[in-house]
Amino acid sequence: MHDVLRIGGVTLAALLGAAGALTSVLLASGPGAPVNELVILLVVVAYAAVAVVIALARPGHPVGRLLLLGSSAWGTGEGLLALAVSAEGQGHPTLAGWLAVVGGLRGLGWLVLVLAVPLAFPDGRTPWGGHRPTILVWLSISVFMAALILAPTPLDNRLPGLVSPTGLPRSLQAIADSVALLGVALIATTLVVVVAGLVHRWRTGDELLRQQLLVFATAFAAPLLVIPLMPLSFVQPWMFGVVSLPVPIAIAVALLQRRLYDVQLVVNRTVTYVGLSFAVAALYAGTITGVGLLLHDRGAVWLPWAAAGVVAVAFAPLRDALQRGVNHLTYGQWSQPGDVLAATGRRLADAADVPALLHTLTAELGTGLGLAGIEVVDVHGRSLALYGDPHQVADELPLSAYGRQVGALRWGPASKRDADRRLMADLAAHLGGLVHSAGLLEDLRQAQERLVVAREEERRRLRRDLHDGLGPALAGLALQVDTVRNLAAGGNDTEEQLLELRNGVASTVVDVRRIVEGLRPPALDEFGLDGALASLAERITQGSDLTVEVTIPAGLPDISAAVEVAAYRVTQEALSNAVRHSGATRSQIALTVDADGIRLEVTDNGTGAVRPRPGGIGLTSMHERAVEIGGRLSIQAAAANGTTISLWLPRSNGVAP
Repeated sequence: MHDVLRIGGVTLAALLGAAGALTSVLLASGPGAPVNELVILLVVVAYAAVAVVIALARPGHPVGRLLLLGSSAWGTGEGLLALAVSAEGQGHPTLAGWLAVVGGLRGLGWLVLVLAVPLAFPDGRTPWGGHRPTILVWLSISVFMAALILAPTPLDNRLPGLVSPTGLPRSLQAIADSVALLGVALIATTLVVVVAGLVHRWRTGDELLRQQLLVFATAFAAPLLVIPLMPLSFVQPWMFGVVSLPVPIAIAVALLQRRLYDVQLVVNRTVTYVGLSFAVAALYAGTITGVGLLLHDRGAVWLPWAAAGVVAVAFAPLRDALQRGVNHLTYGQWSQPGDVLAATGRRLADAADVPALLHTLTAELGTGLGLAGIEVVDVHGRSLALYGDPHQVADELPLSAYGRQVGALRWGPASKRDADRRLMADLAAHLGGLVHSAGLLEDLRQAQERLVVAREEERRRLRRDLHDGLGPALAGLALQVDTVRNLAAGGNDTEEQLLELRNGVASTVVDVRRIVEGLRPPALDEFGLDGALASLAERITQGSDLTVEVTIPAGLPDISAAVEVAAYRVTQEALSNAVRHSGATRSQIALTVDADGIRLEVTDNGTGAVRPRPGGIGLTSMHERAVEIGGRLSIQAAAANGTTISLWLPRSNGVAP
């Protein structure tokens, strides 16, 4: 029974406000009628409908109650003022005066909707706790209502000469004006407090609260900006109604949706129609003012109808133009899929460095489309290009080329509109071939790395076999020849032949040793990488003014043969250049090892002049040794500040991080 009475009371109050606004439409007369009244009727009905829905969905919700109070008071006041105008026209000034006084409820409705609702939104509690903001709101409303009651004449342009039965005598007009000014000052102060409260809620609220505030604030901004313009002559009552129309819709969306999944759509539509409202208002006012001045008849009865006709003709073009602009503002490049696809096509046509193009294209799409994260992965799930936060990736489309899947395009947040997903599908169709090319290049690079690693490992094995097998065998043969010579010391011909044989064996041993040293630096097998680099520095700097400091951590982990040779040869070339060309007196070799690979830096304090020399292949050789096993080499040189050669190499598998 209680619920039935509650629902009945809510519905009755809403119908009362709607009936009052409808009464004002039916009794409308004079300039601007019935445009003002029709717009106000729409706004009152919208507020009343949202109030009823909130009352049914969330009984007792403070925002729903305030909406019901504001819409009922506004609509009832409009109806009473329309009756007052009618009574005054029929020669009943006393009745008209009392109706006009009670019609001041219209102002109560305005202020409740503009001051009390934003302060209580969205949960009914004040932003900072306590009752002071609430007291300020109701004090402002009370003073304003007192000003309406004490005014000698009703504050309505349709009742200019009517005497208010509750107003002060004209001799006390100053008191009434003072109360009115105080009310305006309090309202302005309260508006500042309301806006500050919304900002405070935004800063301290969670994600859902911020979404609710974003929807509400976007719609509430328009009437907030129009309020200071209301005293101006060209501002009509219906203009305030038009810009207020999105507010109840925004409140309903914010309060009744559990999660505001498509906030962009709400903001898009709100901004569009708020902007359209301003444009229509400006067009309407400009038409009336311009035509009235041109014809020297600003009070013509037909002017509002002519302005309404101009608005009707211009409405569709204005809406389309505003929608395109707001789409670009809220959705960015999502609203221009053709431009995005064309730009992507041009970049793909100019592709030279496929991996670098993937990274650049991913960054451009992430920035242009406003994505939190976008990633391109191959068919094995390995990341090829990433922009933003990988944890924000929430949607995925397969990438295909030549009839088979080659990877996937992932992005976040997930697409909410079908048009957005179609755009990503079109992009995926373009990127499939690029990812396929990147995969082929990666396979080729890894094959090259495996070949280099296998070559160096084979050289290590061959050197070991030559050094430990063939070399000692030849040396043993030489010793045997010496033994035979000693036994055959009496025969000169035999001794000479054996001596020639021994010399041939010795020459062969020298050739084998040269081949062994060419396959792989012997110091690497004798001392390891750390000892080999220290020995290399000592050997190269003998007889020069260059002093080398070697910094290598103790206990290096296992490193592949190819990586050891590349690090050794790059260091050898860097020190040779420092001794022969830079005029350096100090140099430093620093080697560090981490989970991914080794990092080597060779620095000197020479002239810093690094340039290819005729017939020289040192710089090219260093770069090639790094790249062929998946490494990176950079050379930084500055005049009079020396040279720094930085090398990164993988530890074992030749795959760059």
